[in-house]
Parts: sequence; structure tokens; C-alpha cells
Amino acid sequence: SGINAEYGGAKLKSQFSRLDFQRNPIGAPTAVKSFRTVLPASSKNVYYRDDIGNISTSNLRETDDANELEIRPRFPLFGGWQTKYYIGYSVPSYEMLSHNGPNYKLEFPFVDHSYDNLVIDDAEIRVILPEGAHGFEVVYPNYEITREADEITKTYLDTFGRPVLVFSAKNLEENHIKNIEIYYKFNSLMLLQEPLLVVIAFMVIFATVIIFVRLDFSIAVDENKEARQRVAFLVEELFNIVGKIKSNVSDETVELLSAVKTKKDAKLFKNVKKEVDSLYKTLTDEASALTKKIVGLSPSLADKVAEFNRREGDRRSILSSISALAEKVLSDKVSKTTCVEQENNLLSKLFAAQSAIEDSLAAL
Repeated sequence: SGINAEYGGAKLKSQFSRLDFQRNPIGAPTAVKSFRTVLPASSKNVYYRDDIGNISTSNLRETDDANELEIRPRFPLFGGWQTKYYIGYSVPSYEMLSHNGPNYKLEFPFVDHSYDNLVIDDAEIRVILPEGAHGFEVVYPNYEITREADEITKTYLDTFGRPVLVFSAKNLEENHIKNIEIYYKFNSLMLLQEPLLVVIAFMVIFATVIIFVRLDFSIAVDENKEARQRVAFLVEELFNIVGKIKSNVSDETVELLSAVKTKKDAKLFKNVKKEVDSLYKTLTDEASALTKKIVGLSPSLADKVAEFNRREGDRRSILSSISALAEKVLSDKVSKTTCVEQENNLLSKLFAAQSAIEDSLAAL
């Protein structure tokens, strides 16, 4: 609260000398050096300041019934002198605020004990309510109080502002320290408004940054960037073809050898081998076309593409050896023990060759 106090005592006959006053403060018995303000017993975080800043010449004494704040102005007060200062403190909301669902009641003293023998010529009380409060009803104490036009004030994270109820009264003294009651409606969901605004604000900032860093504001076309993007697309297609060769050619050839070992069916072997060889040729032709395009777009990848082709040639040789072993099994040209040894050796080489192919692709 802001207080503009004027001392109505005896006036000085001459100029004021702080040096003389400090030497003989008793020589100015009419001067006001300090006065006492009574605050609620639950008041916390009490401050006392003026327009210049905090005033440290004050003393707070806590009692069971009330807190007494001894105020010492920056200068003694003589008759006709004024001082303007501010007093603030916090109290638990349950002492003054109660509610039943959306219906709230705020009850507090219209004026407080600012100093002994209180006399107030003009008082203006401004009550700031939460944003979204409405439906105001006021119960006044038994003396004249004027309600001025309501106002709106905005603070941090407010959207449409907080309602401010303004009251004024004249010629008040200690007997007028009585409660005023303000009834209003408030939806408690409005308490989530400010946290949600913060969350949405951060989401908008993050989304803006994400979009901004992905935008290309260059006027000229970056041919190198386009080439890299096309190469990346071709490499992805090459990965798919290599995957098809592994599942539809390599795995089928290995399964064909197992089938021949179980059942020596030459006709089945011939038909399946023909289908696998045809599919292998189609897939390798597609892979060869893709590698040529990659080299055309990025000649620097020629060595890596050549390494891929070499690894694929190794796999082709191993698959041919597996097919040859299956033909030997059909014609009984190899013993069972020798077949198992050769099969294990070929499968180990095939696994290594396929891993090397994947590594060479990853290098692209």
C-alpha cells in the first residue's frame, strides 16, 4: 500500500539543520522521528520503501496477536512536512479468501492501522482480482464508501487482463478499520491458462526453429546438393536389390542344397535352379544399372562402386559353387562327410561375402 502522510504538528520557525537536530534531538520535541504500524500476525516478507528505494531504518517486532513495524522516515517530520512511502507484506490466502466451487469471497479490512491516532483525509483502495473473475458483489462496512469505475490491468502472461475494483472514502480514522467483503465467480480451470501459454509459446518457438533450419533460402540451385540427394536415393534402391538377392537367391540356393541332400529330385533341382538363376540375372542387371548411374552422378564414388561390384562377384562365385555341390550330391559324386565339410565352408564364405557387400554399400 502507498501512503502519503502529512504531519499536522507545530511548524518550524526557521530553516531545518540536520546537524543541529542530530546534536540535540530532544530540542525538537514536536518532531516525529518514528511511528508504529500494526500488521497481521501472519504477515511475512514485510518491506518498507519509498520512491528512492528500500528504507533500512525500520524494525519489525513479532507478537502473538500482531506484528508491529516501527517506521523511521529518512528525515524527521515537522508541522506541514510530508512523507510518501510504501508498505507491503504477504499473508496466507485462507485468512482472507474462501470459496465454494466457483463462488469466491474476499474479506479484508478496508483500511489498516498505519499509525497511532490514525486520520485519513482521502483513501483509495484498488483490489486486483484474478483474470477471468466476474459477477462482482460488494458488502460494505457501515460507513460511506464510493465504488469508482472498474479498471483492467495486465501483467505477465495475461491475455484480456485482470479486473481492478476501485473504492474511495474520505475522513477515516481508527474506528473505520472494518472489513469489506467482495463476492465474485471464478473458474478454477483458468489457473491452467498461464502454464499452457508458456508451453504453447515454447512449442511455437521450437517449431519455428525446426522449420527455419530446414528451409533453403538460397536463390541459386545447389547442383551438388541435388546430386547427393539423387545418389542417396539410388543407394537406397541398391540396398533393396541387395536384400532381394540375399532372400530370394542366396537363401533359396542354400535351401535347394538342403532339399537335394534330403531328396535327390533332379527335376525339382533343375526347375528351381532355373528360376533362381533367372531372378539373379534380373536383379544383378538392375544393380549394375544403378551403380552406373551413381558413378555418373558422383565420379568420386567410382572406387567404392567397384568394391561393391567385386564383392558381388565373390558372392556369385560362392553361389555357383553351392549349386555345383548340389549337382554332385545328385550324381553321388561326393561322400556325405565331404559334402558336409564343403557345405559348411561355402556357407561361411557366403556369410562373409554378404557382410562385405553390406559394408561396401554403407560406404556409399
